[in-house]
Amino acid sequence: MNRLRKSKSFRRFLVSWLPDFLLIFSCVPVFLINSSSAAESIVIGSKKFTESYVLGEIAKRILTDAGISAEHRQGMGGTIILWEGLRGGQIDAYPEYTGTIATEILKSDLKAPEIRAALEKFGVGMTAPLGFNNTYALVMRRSEAQRLGIRTLSDLQRYPELKLGLTHEFLERQDGWRPLRERYSLPQQNVIGIDHALGYNALANGSIDVKDAYSTDAKIEQNDLVVLEDDLQFFPKYEAVFLFRPSTRADAIAAMRHLEGTLNETRMIRLNAEAERTKNYTRAAALYFDGRDGAPRRPYQNLGDSFPHKLARWTLRHLQLAGFSLLLSIIVGIPLGIVARTTRPACSPPLFRYQRSHRRRSALSVRFAANCAQHRDWIAGHSTNIARIRSRPGPQPNRAPLASLSAHGIAIHPLRNQNQRCD
Repeated sequence: MNRLRKSKSFRRFLVSWLPDFLLIFSCVPVFLINSSSAAESIVIGSKKFTESYVLGEIAKRILTDAGISAEHRQGMGGTIILWEGLRGGQIDAYPEYTGTIATEILKSDLKAPEIRAALEKFGVGMTAPLGFNNTYALVMRRSEAQRLGIRTLSDLQRYPELKLGLTHEFLERQDGWRPLRERYSLPQQNVIGIDHALGYNALANGSIDVKDAYSTDAKIEQNDLVVLEDDLQFFPKYEAVFLFRPSTRADAIAAMRHLEGTLNETRMIRLNAEAERTKNYTRAAALYFDGRDGAPRRPYQNLGDSFPHKLARWTLRHLQLAGFSLLLSIIVGIPLGIVARTTRPACSPPLFRYQRSHRRRSALSVRFAANCAQHRDWIAGHSTNIARIRSRPGPQPNRAPLASLSAHGIAIHPLRNQNQRCD
């Protein structure tokens, strides 16, 4: 009875204090998350073309040199994917172009100062231009352009049979193929969508005659291509900038602002050429820092990407996640275990209510079964004797045999369960 009262009292205590207990310990994971967020990497995104890869690596390098952990996610997709990733917090910054921001994101023809103010309404910041204009252009093989006498975009009106291979993004852009065709009244109907890099191969082997390109593409010179003049000035300026989340660490934003005004078209073409030649965007980004510092070219050693650095960073991240999981399991598991221990159903088997160990349960069960068998035999023998006594003529015996049977029966067995029966 006392145990029952104590159990009920403890349950009342637990129910009254359990919310406070969970509230106090829920602050610990929040503290861990906030403390670990300071050590998390700044995530830089990039689009699926060479120049965006190189700019992403440059941003990563300048952050690493400033002592800020940074991660570059290469080739995430097109403009809208990167923009939504930035606003959704999947990335912290990515390289973009003012013309693309105006036409594809803001759907306007704003200039750089107005663009910055418009982006602030979306909770996005923008650096000043990096120093070069990477506008769209249409290119042809030099030999073919000279043979046909094509020098400007307007000259394409005379050759409706030309086959165009354009990137999928250019086909869908507000400053892409459809408005360009309307502006120049271009008659070409044989137009296919093709990957940016594969388009250069198709142009070289004659599968297509014209493709879209970026004015700073290194392959324009490498493949002896000619850029068709935009004589109606259809394409806006595409000055390279970095977009970033204002909630990004202040020192990271300050580091990226050091890139402003440090790149021109010639220099960017050289970096793109190195990236195309080696397929090593990290090494191409290293050329930027060699030139900026005015030092002779030196072998590139990216200390931020060394194996010990990666191992330490990912080990720390693993420990943070494992510690958070362990703490959460403790916070949830301990109260539930206490509740389960103190709220067993009243109809639970008696052996589990009163006996303390498996060994004792087994011993008592064996003793109980043996005594039951002995008592059944004893009762059967006495019942026969009683029947014989009662069948004899004369006065009935008193109830002493029944009292004797009771004295040796189950009721006085040392088991604590008084309701247990042998039959």
